Amino acid sequence: MKSYNEPSDKMFVLCAMKILISGGSGLVGSHLIAKLVAQGNAVINLTTKKNLKSYHPQIVQSYWNPSTGEFNASEVNAFDAVINLAGYNVSNRWTKETKEVLVSSRINSTNLLIKICEQAEKKPHTFISTSASGYYRSSTELQHEEAKAGQGFLSDLTLAWENATMPAVQMGMRRVILRVGVVLDQNEGALAKMVPFFKLGLGSATGSGEQYMSWIHLDDLVNLYIHALEKNIEGTFNANAPGTCTNAVFSKALAKALGKPFFFPNVPAFALKLLFGEMSSMLLNSQRISSEKIAQTGFKFQYPQIDAALNEIYL
Repeated sequence: MKSYNEPSDKMFVLCAMKILISGGSGLVGSHLIAKLVAQGNAVINLTTKKNLKSYHPQIVQSYWNPSTGEFNASEVNAFDAVINLAGYNVSNRWTKETKEVLVSSRINSTNLLIKICEQAEKKPHTFISTSASGYYRSSTELQHEEAKAGQGFLSDLTLAWENATMPAVQMGMRRVILRVGVVLDQNEGALAKMVPFFKLGLGSATGSGEQYMSWIHLDDLVNLYIHALEKNIEGTFNANAPGTCTNAVFSKALAKALGKPFFFPNVPAFALKLLFGEMSSMLLNSQRISSEKIAQTGFKFQYPQIDAALNEIYL
């Protein structure tokens, strides 16, 4: 793998921790970086854009390229922890080409992060990596972290993603994996795609409507990453609110939060399959996931139930 070695004049101010982050320009990453910096931490944000200017004295924008293995060794030679958020959005139609990008964007970035950790002069003590609730099989039963992986592309992808982090354990790092559900935010993600239909009064449940949804408010997810960073916890944790609900309950709560009617019949499964292909499994599979394990570590959800979460976003 290649690495850049040119000197850097970027300086950090005094801070609590120095954290290396991948995927920092995304929905979760941008909010997480803002909160970490507000707490007095320094961030090295890995970006695929060359010569990107930093907008804050506590943030270094450091170029990397997971496809070629390039990174700036002088800027990533000492840090305390890694938070891995990199990965192409799964909410794109799963063509053969898209699947390849979904896999490579997760596995290549994780492999390069491991390489950076191996070469760093100051070894990090913590490696936090994102995964997804798509790891689990489709079921209406409550599933815990010890459950076996499901079958299909998304389960295989998340399992491979998690396995790619194993060298962090072998290097003696504290490893935390967060299996994230649907992230609720007004401007980006699943809600941003659903809301236009609901605002027109056309919102409805999908499929049978009885499939469970695993979700989490953006603020809770950001706090959960910080909790994983600050607390002496280790292993795999579900990152979703305790109030998992069916798709019908979720859809009705969304219509209510927007002040819109909810009377249209469910969108049939066959229509979703025609429209989205294999990706429709994300809408039709049932994900009833336990949050008990992370709660036992002392984490408190601000928005444990769907009504409160959607009301905070839209009211």
